[in-house]
Amino acid sequence: MQKLRGIAFEAFLYLSGIVLGIIALPFLLFGESAARFIAKLWVRMVLGALHYIGGVTHRIEGENNIPTDGALIAANHQSMWETIALYALMPRPVIIYKKELNHVPIYGWFIARAGNIAIDRQGGAKALRAMLDKAGERIREGCQVIVFPEGTRMQPQERAPYHPGIAGIYKAVNAPCTPAAHNSGQYWLYPGHKKKPGEITLRFLPAIEPGLDRKSFLSLVKEKIDAARPDLTGLENNGKTLNA
Repeated sequence: MQKLRGIAFEAFLYLSGIVLGIIALPFLLFGESAARFIAKLWVRMVLGALHYIGGVTHRIEGENNIPTDGALIAANHQSMWETIALYALMPRPVIIYKKELNHVPIYGWFIARAGNIAIDRQGGAKALRAMLDKAGERIREGCQVIVFPEGTRMQPQERAPYHPGIAGIYKAVNAPCTPAAHNSGQYWLYPGHKKKPGEITLRFLPAIEPGLDRKSFLSLVKEKIDAARPDLTGLENNGKTLNA
């Protein structure tokens, strides 16, 4: 049953994106804010479907720590859930994505138009510098740049070294970094289609202010996220439950 519900949800995930994207194509003419509005509408639809089809809800802890101005957001990575949930929750979210996605019809058009940052993974140091410059520019404009420092999806209870790139971004943008920890992989199972009914907990922690050296920052952000991960701590604190 879990697998069937998961397949039904993923069908909604992709079909809703295509249908909404086609209907909303005229919004691309009205710039970044309009494209971001459509993207946020889609991710909220997806979170609602995850609740009603997959039986997976979520709650937010530390909402007072969600930045309203320009900032870096660093979170652990276990599934697709946190990529869409963080996008929905940030006032002006920006993601860093591979340049090749620009060529994907509809999806690529919207993520580019919404002001996200494309990076050429084959571009070497020049592409990295361009990405850092763009991230700094977006943060100065008041956006929240979302980064997953593990670099790939991990299973619940797994730990991995953080890529030093997060420290490079932190130093380059000279902005506060808000750590976020969650246990999405316990309910949005990966790999496969299964969704396990239950409640994902997402915790926002106090920001790490700019100015630390790279080594100290990298150690501190990993320490804070690991200490707050529900799949590692097993803690159940009071929080706000959001179903969509």
